[in-house]
Amino acid sequence: MAKGISGILTLIMICHDMESYHNIMITIPHLAKKLQRFANKARISVSYPVDKGIPWIINIDEILPEGDLPST
Repeated sequence: MAKGISGILTLIMICHDMESYHNIMITIPHLAKKLQRFANKARISVSYPVDKGIPWIINIDEILPEGDLPST
């Protein structure tokens, strides 16, 4: 779901399990690139499964390109 909060386009994703959370986190640079097509200022919010932590929110201009991500 994408919606404007305080004038900033926000993509909100709620994960139902840790595996989906991990898979979404890997695709964040790709999602940020797609959001930039719609707005210069946007952010992504990813929520852990219920009761597993607080949402992770980041502005798309703070996300490193995929090639610049540290390797794990």
